[in-house]
Amino acid sequence: MKRLALVYGVLFLLAGSASAWAGVIQTQPATAGPFEADIIKASVRDNVLTIQVAFRCQGPSSNPISFKFGDVYLTDLKNKKKYYPLKDSSGRYLAGPAADWLEGGTYSAWMKPGDRFIFWIKFPAPPADVEKIDVMVPGFLPFEDVPIKR
Repeated sequence: MKRLALVYGVLFLLAGSASAWAGVIQTQPATAGPFEADIIKASVRDNVLTIQVAFRCQGPSSNPISFKFGDVYLTDLKNKKKYYPLKDSSGRYLAGPAADWLEGGTYSAWMKPGDRFIFWIKFPAPPADVEKIDVMVPGFLPFEDVPIKR
């Protein structure tokens, strides 16, 4: 009976970790520091493109990660256009979670080894014929040719 419980426990853990990674579209390393970032969503709804990024701390100790929402942008190579995040009527970027709202907002987190935090941000949607975009997140290599779900 104990052996059966152990087998089910291992299968449960494997299934849980597989589903956690199933939504990863693309992964990029940090330009400095022990982080990796996963694009887990790039979809359009009502002419707004939402990007979700999961940050992971791969290092042996805790490390900070921080950037201004306004420094995140998209490039549409097909039309040679750069897209900046949307703002609300108060001048705050439509993004989160926010550590503060100075200069439109900042993402900031103190990550321990193994932590995974999700960040989201909204942009004007590229034209319907654009199927892929590049996503630039400060401190990470560019995410190139990210497919857009419409």
